Amino acid sequence: MPLLTCWGKSLRKSRPQSWSSFGELDAKLPGFFEGRVPLPVIYAQDHAPIEPGKVYFARPDRHLIVEEGRLRLGHGPRENHARPAIDPLFRSAAEVYGPLVIAVVLTGFLTDGTAGLWEVKRRGGIAIVQDPDEAEVPGMPESALKHVDVDHCLRLKDIGQALNKLAADAVKKAPHLASLGGESDMDYTADMPVAMTCATCGGALRKITKGTYTQFRCHIGHTFGTPELAKEQLERLRSALEASARMLNERVKFFRATANETSLTKPESMAWEAAAQESETRFDQLTKLLTADWTRPELAVGSSKLEPPRIRPARNAATRATLPSRTRKSAGGNAAKKPVNGRQTARMTRRPTAAGSAAQRPK
Repeated sequence: MPLLTCWGKSLRKSRPQSWSSFGELDAKLPGFFEGRVPLPVIYAQDHAPIEPGKVYFARPDRHLIVEEGRLRLGHGPRENHARPAIDPLFRSAAEVYGPLVIAVVLTGFLTDGTAGLWEVKRRGGIAIVQDPDEAEVPGMPESALKHVDVDHCLRLKDIGQALNKLAADAVKKAPHLASLGGESDMDYTADMPVAMTCATCGGALRKITKGTYTQFRCHIGHTFGTPELAKEQLERLRSALEASARMLNERVKFFRATANETSLTKPESMAWEAAAQESETRFDQLTKLLTADWTRPELAVGSSKLEPPRIRPARNAATRATLPSRTRKSAGGNAAKKPVNGRQTARMTRRPTAAGSAAQRPK
């Protein structure tokens, strides 16, 4: 905290906004700076407009992303073991504002910020790094200096004054707001995997062709034919989905029990109940996937009697295929599952908790 207070005091109110990225810290963190720095320090809000003269902090467990004229908060994958991470912040700002961006890497462990700082430089922005000799933890500044052609390596007391001057120069530049595209999207993706992985241990698989027969072998020796690998993958996938369903069911019970505690205020109780209902909904969505039929081409190997399944054409390469619902109504009106490979698929159900919501209790 003294580190940020030191250079924050030298920022002038008339200058444009700046950003800082923090991990999972106390939600009252911005209040620490009240009265210590001349600029207001606040947590960023999703979709909030970017206002001049304010310092924005990334919220705990949320990436801070810059879009044209506004800020976004994302819960995408961690980068460098962190969420929020510095790289997506720098990267997104560089994509939108190009040469108007001034990025600063301060003390810290490992290499977070290096890739983002490189992107800022690539798009014409200015890169500043704290002098590693005075940094409490020199890892991040040293990494940035090693891999990026930084513009300024400064002691902490000089960074604020440099920002004031550079910001004044930046506003004179013609804005270059055209996005060149990149990696700032914080959603999970379905990009091409780097390698197939072993369904047993997770190691990379090597494809081996022996005449017309294909095998897959990981680097510690697990070996599969094509049908065996498909079978093992599905078993592992089902196990992961079942574990997720179990955890969602536990969350429903835990959140609903918490909602009924007498020590909570009404808004607090309603928030816990809303979380329980959300987990219920996601449990139901997950069990539909668990109980759906899976196309099993590996079971047709060597058989000429099975008809090939009809395949829907993909709308585009980025569209993910959705699993079709194959439930049908039985004579009694209940949903019955078609047999899979001669066996009836058992449907997972979640037992109602004792503390059910008002809508679920018998009238």
